[in-house]
Amino acid sequence: MKHLPYDNFNPREFIIRDWLALDRTVLANERTFLAYGRTTLTLVISGLSFIKFFGHVVYSIIGYVFIAGGLSIFFFGLKRYRKMKKHYHLLSEIRDEELPEQIRKETRIENDLINQALAGRGKDGPGVAS
Repeated sequence: MKHLPYDNFNPREFIIRDWLALDRTVLANERTFLAYGRTTLTLVISGLSFIKFFGHVVYSIIGYVFIAGGLSIFFFGLKRYRKMKKHYHLLSEIRDEELPEQIRKETRIENDLINQALAGRGKDGPGVAS
C-alpha cells in the first residue's frame, strides 16, 4: 500500500509551522492539478489539429493518440488530486479542533518571554545610566 505524506506523523503533535506547511502543500496540489489540465488541453488541441489539418491517415492516428493521451492524463490527475485533497481534508479537520488551543498556548509562552525580556531591561531600557 502506498503511503501518503504525513502518514508517519501524529497531527495532534503538529505545531503552527507544520500546519502552514500543510496549507502550502494543499496549494501545490491545486497547482499540480491545473498543470494536468493544461497538459490535457494542449494534447487535445494538438490532436484535433492533426486530425483537421492533415489529411493523411497517419496524422489522424497521431491525432487520436494525442486526444486519448490527453484525456487519460486528465483523469489520472483528477484521481490523484481527489486522493490528496481527501487526505489533507482529514488532517484539516483535526487542525480545526486542535489549533485554537495551540495558538493560545504558544501566545501565552511568547507573551511570558517578552515580559521577562522587558523586565530584565530595567525601567529606562538597555544602555541608559540611572
